[in-house]
Amino acid sequence: MQDRTNVNATRLAREAEGVEQPELSILIVNYNCAQDTIRAVQSVQANADDFRVEIIVVDNASTDDSVDRIRAAVPDARVVATGANGGYAWGNNVGISIAQGRYVLVLNPDTEVSTDALQKAVAYLDEHQHVGLLGARSEDGDGHVEQTCFRYPRLRDLFWRAFLPFSVLRRSRLFGDRRYRSLSLEDICDVEAVVGCFMMVPRRVIDEVGGLDDRFFMYSEETEWCWRIRKAGYQVHYHPDVRIIHYGGGSTGGVSPWSAVETAKSQILFLRLTRGAGVARVGTGLILLGDALRAAWFVPISVTRAGRARGAHWRARFVFLCKALIDQPKGQTPPPIPDTVAKAGFTETDSNA
Repeated sequence: MQDRTNVNATRLAREAEGVEQPELSILIVNYNCAQDTIRAVQSVQANADDFRVEIIVVDNASTDDSVDRIRAAVPDARVVATGANGGYAWGNNVGISIAQGRYVLVLNPDTEVSTDALQKAVAYLDEHQHVGLLGARSEDGDGHVEQTCFRYPRLRDLFWRAFLPFSVLRRSRLFGDRRYRSLSLEDICDVEAVVGCFMMVPRRVIDEVGGLDDRFFMYSEETEWCWRIRKAGYQVHYHPDVRIIHYGGGSTGGVSPWSAVETAKSQILFLRLTRGAGVARVGTGLILLGDALRAAWFVPISVTRAGRARGAHWRARFVFLCKALIDQPKGQTPPPIPDTVAKAGFTETDSNA
């Protein structure tokens, strides 16, 4: 996880230099999705008004021309080329290590912020000091509201998922209500966790609990962060008047065998880090049981052209789960934050500022 001592030292050094503190630091991690990132940055710039914001784009070693394209299109953004890909949590921690704002916003590259979203979020957190993380109302590109609030994974939820279709669980309040179907998305809610496409956190809270846990490469890192923030005594709120558009699939390229495996891996890692190895092993068994029961569906369709991709996803995940039952995931060892970032915040080479 992010070194809080280095973060504080960097911020204090820049304050001593007389650099005016921005109201909000907005972090966007880019990986081969320059067009999405540019759109996200431009939406922030269009809706910031006279709000003091700094925009930090962290590029996780994109294999295309993302860095040059982003710097050319949005020269006011600070673009940090890390030269490594330590995952989504790690990339955001790189941004956190140089962010100067009173608030830090983790924003997906495949999003757009709506008018007054930033101002409303900051005003709400100013008025509610007990809130440690704020999530937004998210709509897809067609205007459909997405369910962005959820509870931590629990063994009972994994049990029901093993025996009931996802279509039933997504709509059910009886079997765990993991997606808060009992709550209205028109009301401000105190929830366990929010989707990580928009997470605004006061800087003082990050200084206290740390940044994202970069043992997670991708997925579930926001759940663990929400869990740690709540454990420190703060609340996590969803705010329906803070609105974004979330197009989805920006850096991940949609569903793939890799993402199917990473999703399961992150769930097991979350259970291990928050509930212990024993609970994680039981959870792995329940996930494996559910996948085994679904073999009656996935194996037959995997021989058809239409079902080949879904069958490949199932097979990759099933093989991983069999191995994970014996050797539990312990998380990645992330690369170190580059020296040019850790020591200087950012350099002329890394930034257009």
